[in-house]
Amino acid sequence: MKSLLNAVSYSKLGVSRKPIKQRTMLLTLVFIIAVFSIGTILVTSGYDVLPEWTNTTSTTEEYEQKLSEQQTKYSDKRTIIFPNNFELNDRKLVNFYIKDLELALDPQDLIYRNRFTYKIPNGIPYKPYDVELFDSGTASSNLDQCSELSSNIKVEASPAYNKNSNLTKILQRFVDENSLYYQEVKVFFPELPTQLKEGTISDHWYQLIGSSVWLKQYGIHLMISRIVYTDTDQGYGVISLSYLQVFDRDWNELDHVELMIRKEDGTYKPVQYPQFAPIPLYYNAKVKIGQFYGIEDPRIQVIINKNGDEEPIIIYNSPHRKIKETEAQNDGKSVVKYGKYRSIFLGWLWRTQKGKNNLEELPDKKMHSMEYIKIKEMIRPNNERRGTEKNWGLFLDYEMRKEKGFDTHLYFIYQFKDTKILKCSLYDEDNCEWEYEVNDYMGSGSFHGGTELVSINRILDEHKLPELDDLKLRIPEGRQIWIGFARAVLKECGCGTHLYRPNLIVFMKDKREYKFSYVSSFNDFGIEVLEWWIGQGLCTAKNLIIPNGISSWNIEKEKDGSLMDYMTFTITRRDATVDLVHLKGILRSLLFENSNPKLLAHEQKGFRTNTNLDCALRRSDEYCKVYAAEVEAKETFENKNKEGENKKDD
Repeated sequence: MKSLLNAVSYSKLGVSRKPIKQRTMLLTLVFIIAVFSIGTILVTSGYDVLPEWTNTTSTTEEYEQKLSEQQTKYSDKRTIIFPNNFELNDRKLVNFYIKDLELALDPQDLIYRNRFTYKIPNGIPYKPYDVELFDSGTASSNLDQCSELSSNIKVEASPAYNKNSNLTKILQRFVDENSLYYQEVKVFFPELPTQLKEGTISDHWYQLIGSSVWLKQYGIHLMISRIVYTDTDQGYGVISLSYLQVFDRDWNELDHVELMIRKEDGTYKPVQYPQFAPIPLYYNAKVKIGQFYGIEDPRIQVIINKNGDEEPIIIYNSPHRKIKETEAQNDGKSVVKYGKYRSIFLGWLWRTQKGKNNLEELPDKKMHSMEYIKIKEMIRPNNERRGTEKNWGLFLDYEMRKEKGFDTHLYFIYQFKDTKILKCSLYDEDNCEWEYEVNDYMGSGSFHGGTELVSINRILDEHKLPELDDLKLRIPEGRQIWIGFARAVLKECGCGTHLYRPNLIVFMKDKREYKFSYVSSFNDFGIEVLEWWIGQGLCTAKNLIIPNGISSWNIEKEKDGSLMDYMTFTITRRDATVDLVHLKGILRSLLFENSNPKLLAHEQKGFRTNTNLDCALRRSDEYCKVYAAEVEAKETFENKNKEGENKKDD
């Protein structure tokens, strides 16, 4: 029977995608016999389906080994993953995939319903660090009181783990697949085939700004990053594309992955990874000099949709244009004048749209039938658009999710100093509205959005540990807490033109009021900084560690019975890396080991003050000057050693 089953090529069955009943009678008969026999021979046949879930460590390891073998032994075959809440068990997946979805299946494809849960990274070397925090104080607090507002927490951080991809492999596949999206954007890099042949990809292409999420329904990390093309060098980009890729729970990249996604109507569709995200772009192919097109700063976030499923979305900024006015001419024609903008957009990675009408009012008619990721512009109240919008700090309202059963809105810290918060609908076409404003002052200031802010209420709720029960009960009604990283930028502070570092922020909502409960000064967590211009020193141009996204945050019970929280977040260095940093102990220091945490006090003050933000910036400026002196001393010492070695050689 096994030979009979293997004689029917699933790849051939799926070529025309016609209903199976329209096949020849003989082929139909063979197929029915094969499907009927599948239950008894599946494990020993060539169709790889993982056995049903059991809760033993050895079985989990066997599953991981099977997945690893699939990625190495059958690297050109697919790994097809159904969500863990899919209604059919593994033994029925092949039949569902072929008969119901009418899709082709190769005998060496691996197909299974997810059974992998999140795994705390093992074997990570951590070092301890103190993080200085400035609390919100009171309405009368001022800069002379920074020392009184200051306190330290202890955390532990890992080195940076680089996750940059093989750009030559990525771009060769982009060319070979020749997708409609590639055909559209290749006008900006016509030399790509030549660059691949000559081996000059690293001179023109860069990957940076990685942001990822853990999809627990699929047991994988989904990451988005930017891949930038430049004609000349890194500082002068032409176009920025977005790249999506999948990693297993040990952060090994998975190739040829197909996720089976439940659509809004309850049916399923496959989504393949890795891929260049087909995000609709505005551009003028005739005007390239002095222009930079494409996607900037993509951040990925998981929402709960109306079906109760996890769904990844992205927030990014991108240039576009809108009709400003039309002028009638004497010949009866009209001249259209445009306003150019760089705006914030929401993108649904698993939903699609036809054409670009919601991006550009007079798009190229050739694009009307093109299928793109569905997007929506995030517009301020009263249809107000500024020339450039970027660096909004994203967060979700967990209490609203619990009330509605799904996420209805996105929330953004639009402005840190003199706090302003936007509330934007996920599903309606309405413009955003102001959720909160300290005053009417508008100004971006030195603090910008970095990572998303993670709901601590949600993290505590999702971990059913008895040791957390009392802590959950102590959270006052109407109190929500979020934690993330902002990124302050200091210009000409002593080291280079711009210095970027992460600033830890603890954000609070108490009934209707919002505040920054804690803001840290600059933190580098011992991360190695890379030179902007290689060989020219750390303080000759930009010097940066930019936080991009919080990939995961979990709580574990340690061997000694204590609780420890583990966070993984992504950073970029030198605008040319995708890195992971593992951090532990933030919640332990703020909540678990603190018998009387300020965050849980019923009476809260300092809601409409900027003092802790100002204190954090002042201390960050001090950090910059100390850092610059250390860099200068180190580079001077190294240069003297080199001179001495050169004299010896002479």
